Amino acid sequence: MDCREARAVVSGTLQRAVPRVSGDNIISPFRGIRYQAAESRDLSTRIAPPYDVISESLSAELRAGDPHNFVRVELPEAHEADTEEANRYTRAAATLQNWLSRGVLIRDEGASFYILEQEFPLERRCWKRRGVFALVRLPEEGERYVLSHEGTLAAPKADRLRLLQACQTMTSPILMIAEDSGQRLAGLLGRTHGEPAATAQDSDGVMHRLWVRQEADYLGAIREAVGPGPLFIADGHHRFETAVTCRDGMRRMLPQAAPEAAFNYALALIASAGDEALRILPTHRLIRGLGKVGVARMKEAMRARFEVEERPLADAGEVQLSSPEPGRHVLGAYCGDGRYYVLRAGEEMTPAGASAVASLGVSVLHDHLIDPVFATLDRQPKLTYVTDESQAMAAVDRGECGFAFFLRPTRVSEVLAVARAGDRMPGKSTYFYPKAPAGLVISDASAEPI
Repeated sequence: MDCREARAVVSGTLQRAVPRVSGDNIISPFRGIRYQAAESRDLSTRIAPPYDVISESLSAELRAGDPHNFVRVELPEAHEADTEEANRYTRAAATLQNWLSRGVLIRDEGASFYILEQEFPLERRCWKRRGVFALVRLPEEGERYVLSHEGTLAAPKADRLRLLQACQTMTSPILMIAEDSGQRLAGLLGRTHGEPAATAQDSDGVMHRLWVRQEADYLGAIREAVGPGPLFIADGHHRFETAVTCRDGMRRMLPQAAPEAAFNYALALIASAGDEALRILPTHRLIRGLGKVGVARMKEAMRARFEVEERPLADAGEVQLSSPEPGRHVLGAYCGDGRYYVLRAGEEMTPAGASAVASLGVSVLHDHLIDPVFATLDRQPKLTYVTDESQAMAAVDRGECGFAFFLRPTRVSEVLAVARAGDRMPGKSTYFYPKAPAGLVISDASAEPI
């Protein structure tokens, strides 16, 4: 059932579906929808990554492994015979309803916050990151307590909107960051112990542990810790904008819906900005389709605009891209000629008073090198992105790409500064890791109360 066909039963007096805000709270506990965990509580075969990082091979692997894997809802397959009335979105909705009716998925009886711990190896360390699954009230016009740092594209939003309309369920969460300057939220998240309600290990080896908290004092403390925000979107900009669009459509169709209607909220996993396990991976740039002329122009521009140091390829792994001098970014480059290039930006590229987004290393790379060279070419090359430097170099060696540029990871503080300024980073500037899984906890997005 999509938004146009919604037939929600709404009780109470006639009123527009604008939520009443209790004090400064912008989040709410909710009755989450979860898998009926087996005795082992292990959901490893049932969770899936969010839609935008599921490759074709991983999708096939997840489908083959468990008939109830959530990929069937999060990323349903298209069929040649699909029509406007019967398609992959309606199949996802039918699958979801089937699992609910059979008890594969259940909805919790009491309002809850769900504490998620993600344990993962990275950079020769074992990290543990905690966050809380909560509903975030979608801002009204003029409110600015959810801040973003990234632009969005029409096609992914159209896809997610059709899925949200069909399922009337938020199938995967938005990853958000609370500034949490006093570490109050982090402290509360750390107070959850004991046997988790569910566990799952994903295909990347990340261990997920989920606890359900329903105690009134704890729920209140979490809400107060987040307070009036702001909350910063780390991952899920398309899902957030889609939720706002769907809410507006539901309000037009159901002006009598209660203020607590679930479509007024978005599912989020909220982490503390002070958590050192809130990791961002670098997003290295690969350039396809440069050709010999493009490679030559890129090398020429690189030397003209940056201080360039050549290193033997064997030393590439030892290069540190963090600059000892504030404002002087250090980048790496490789074009398959047996050398690794270290590029040092001049101070004039990030002058005092430069905006938060202009001061980023990724902006320096695009503004002073990639974009100017692309503008001189008759045929536009294609940018792709990887987080692993060795994979990028291998792609150049195989001849798939003409150039690879290497960046250090964006810092959480930089993400917050750009979002607070209302700016937008260049595309694919951040890769928060690990991702929040789809299917561990989902939320209703219909006209029923939360």
